[in-house]
Amino acid sequence: MIDSSTNMPESTTNVIELHGIAKTFTDRAEPTVALTGVELTIAPGEFVAIIGPSGSGKSTLMNIIGLLDSPSEGQYLLDGQEVAGLSDRKLSNVRRDKIGFIFQSFNLLPRLSVRANVELPMVYARLPKSQRKARALHLLDLVGIKDRAGYRPNQISGGQTQRVAIARALANEPSLIFGR
Repeated sequence: MIDSSTNMPESTTNVIELHGIAKTFTDRAEPTVALTGVELTIAPGEFVAIIGPSGSGKSTLMNIIGLLDSPSEGQYLLDGQEVAGLSDRKLSNVRRDKIGFIFQSFNLLPRLSVRANVELPMVYARLPKSQRKARALHLLDLVGIKDRAGYRPNQISGGQTQRVAIARALANEPSLIFGR
């Protein structure tokens, strides 16, 4: 089957599948149940917002989906791969390869140029320098700020900073992008 918006074959694997995800924090005086029985499926190309009142488990769920925390029980498939029981090193590699993060405060490194900030995830992925530079400039062009590639984060506007964070999140062509 072809996705008409991209002329690419549609993926039959869901990006995220959560089955019976639960999280109980036991490092407190009393165990605290944050999540019970979460079921969630996100298909390729879907945009999802997680909303709810304070204390409802949104951040806990986001941390589990982003592989920053582990569930107490349940199954988590990311691109069809079980990730709930992976070692810290393997989780780090999956985060690097499959998840792009756009942090609320952007977390750009002030000593690096805009281009170098976008290249950073590709450095960890061990892409050759020439490929990193070309991809970073392409992504900066896509978000409309290629002309600011040599600037430092404190030399650009807030909106431009946000675009750099988006370009950096796209750097390793992740399956999943988180905006927090």
